[in-house]
Amino acid sequence: MMLKINMCTKTNLFLLIALAGLSLSVQYDMDEEVAIDVPREEDMEMETVDDSESLLSNVVSDVNRTLSNLYFHVTSSNATVENKTQALNETKKLVKCKEIMYESEDIEPLVEIVNGGNLSKLLQVKPDISGRDVDADCVLVLFYARACPFSAHAAPHFNALARSYPNIKMVALDALRHHGINAQYGIVGVPTLKMFHNGRPVGKFNGTEYNIHLFSKFVNAITGQNPQGLLVMSKDFQGPVSSTAEKETDFFLILSWLFIVVCSIYYFMESKWWTMIVEMVQNNWRESVAQHEHND
Repeated sequence: MMLKINMCTKTNLFLLIALAGLSLSVQYDMDEEVAIDVPREEDMEMETVDDSESLLSNVVSDVNRTLSNLYFHVTSSNATVENKTQALNETKKLVKCKEIMYESEDIEPLVEIVNGGNLSKLLQVKPDISGRDVDADCVLVLFYARACPFSAHAAPHFNALARSYPNIKMVALDALRHHGINAQYGIVGVPTLKMFHNGRPVGKFNGTEYNIHLFSKFVNAITGQNPQGLLVMSKDFQGPVSSTAEKETDFFLILSWLFIVVCSIYYFMESKWWTMIVEMVQNNWRESVAQHEHND
C-alpha cells in the first residue's frame, strides 16, 4: 500500500514538474515573441522623429544647393553681359570734331541753307585724315522739304541746335528741290538728319520724334560733346529753316500720276475686255445702219 502511494506520489510529482516546465517554456516563448515583434511606443516615436528630421534636412540641403547653382549662373550671366558691354564701349570710337574759329565771340552759330553743289564742297573727303580719332570737320545735315509738315515741326529744334554745338557745322538741304543728291547720300524720306566726319557719314538719326533733346542725344552719342544749353527760342521758328509748311505744286508727283494713267490705259487696250467692248460697239453700229437702210 505504501508502495502504491509512493509511486502515485512520484508520478504526480513528475507530472507537476513537467507542467511547470511547459508553462515556463510557453511563457518564455511568448515573452520573446512580444519583445521581437512589437516595439515600444517610445522607440517608434524616436525612429519617426529621426526619419522626419533626416528628410527635412535633405530637402533643405537640396534647396540650398539649387539656390547656390542659380546664384552662380545669374552671377556668371551678369558678368558676361558686363564684359560684353565694356568691350563694346571700348571698341566704339567717338569722332573728333575740328574746332570752328569764329571772327568774333558775339557771332552766333546759325544753320546754313545749302544746295547740292555747296553740300558737295562741304563734304569733300580729305585723304590725309584716315580715322575718326583725327580732328576733322563735322557737318550735321538736315534733309527736309518745305511742303512736309514733319520737316516744319523739326525746323525750330534744328535751328536752336546750332547754338548748342558751335563746333559742328549745321546745314539744311531741300531734298525735294535738289532731288538728284538724295540717292548719293541714301535719303529715302524727309526729314532725315545725318552726321558727317571728314565728308564720310558716321551716323543717322532714326527717331520718329523731332525735338532738340533727342537731336542733342544723337550728336552727343557720336561726338561725345556736351551741349551749351538746350533752348528753343521764338526766333528759331522764323528761320533759317522755315517752321511753316508751304503749299507748292509737286510736278514730279503730277508726272508720276500721268505715267500711271497712261500705262493703265495701254494695258487695258491690250486686254480681252477692250476687244469685247470694241466688237460689241461695232455690232451695234452695223445693226443700227442696217435698220436705218431697211426703213428707207
